[in-house]
Amino acid sequence: MIQLDSQEASFSDPVVLSQPASPPDCVHFCVQAAADSATLSRVLEYFALNNILPETVRSRRFVDGNLVIDLKVKDLDEKRVSVIANKLRSSVLVFGVTVEWISAGQGRQDSGAMRAVA
Repeated sequence: MIQLDSQEASFSDPVVLSQPASPPDCVHFCVQAAADSATLSRVLEYFALNNILPETVRSRRFVDGNLVIDLKVKDLDEKRVSVIANKLRSSVLVFGVTVEWISAGQGRQDSGAMRAVA
């Protein structure tokens, strides 16, 4: 189980995507995966193959064998975000993907940001 905004979510929970009222400036993908030497390159490869250059990429390895990869990408529509998230989820090394839409003026911790969890 992972803890997200004071709500528990398992990696097998269904995906719920909702579109924000105004187009987002940035999309935050949070990928929970196995801490394997190939994980980071496989996640980044999908973005590269689609000619998408993330604004930021950050990975953290935990002692329990998990790797968390945070990517922020600008100018993606909801359909493309959904396709990317589902492709990432299809990787055998990925346990789950969280998607957060961030509008102008909102930070990652802002309560106005919208999330989808899988």
